[in-house]
Amino acid sequence: MKQKYVASLFLMALLAVSATSVYAQKQKGPDAQILATVNGTKIMVKELEQALKGAEARGVKDSPEVRNAIASELIVGEAILQDVKKSGIEKKGDNPERIKLAQQQILKELWFQEYLKEHPVTEAEIKAEYDRQVALTKDGRNSNEYKLSQILVADETEANSIASQVNAGGDFAKLAKEKSLEKVSAAQGGSIANWVLPDQLVPPLGDTVVALTKGKSTAKPIKTASGWHIIRLDDIRKVKIPPFEEAKNTVGQQILSRRQQEAVAELMKKVTVKQGG
Repeated sequence: MKQKYVASLFLMALLAVSATSVYAQKQKGPDAQILATVNGTKIMVKELEQALKGAEARGVKDSPEVRNAIASELIVGEAILQDVKKSGIEKKGDNPERIKLAQQQILKELWFQEYLKEHPVTEAEIKAEYDRQVALTKDGRNSNEYKLSQILVADETEANSIASQVNAGGDFAKLAKEKSLEKVSAAQGGSIANWVLPDQLVPPLGDTVVALTKGKSTAKPIKTASGWHIIRLDDIRKVKIPPFEEAKNTVGQQILSRRQQEAVAELMKKVTVKQGG
């Protein structure tokens, strides 16, 4: 009975959306179009359009059914938001901190979007980077690419202790999950997602990797600006460079990642950081 009631609520929401969509289309100016109201609070058509852009970026195709589904989510979302405010959930426990972190993440994304307007990634830049990577593979040391795992820590003493444990047969994946500061790879037991060329690595990691034997880890931790690394060579293979049209999305993402690092580096030059109180 409860499931039927919930389903009927969604159906009512969809019917409301269909009715309001007809009304909205008759209004002038997209910013003024009202999709629906929930307890007197307006949901605007431009909110639906923004949500639709996000869906399309994930590969969803625009259709009346998709628009109705998104509109339903907006209506239900507004109803939930109103109930949250009424009950004070956002102030309970560690919810304020969780909300702050979520808000920070959204604002970081918006900040980077603004940075990209002034520093866009162009097709010519992607092609130049692709050509550079092709040229790299003609060098002997870059004719192979490497699958790596790493543990990254800030303290040399801790790094030496971890390296000793690993080389004595310790569980690399377990230590990575427990100790590594690089959380993306740490969640995968230290495994770095992409295959890399030696010259794509921060010095002196490139020289370290080519000297390793498959399945072996560095005898001692390696220092870079990021901290102390314990590297394990998981696999090695000959480089195969795909045609530009196949590779350009991946190369573009690599440039975007680098652009983000550049943006943060520029910002942090202007920032004064004081640890603790």
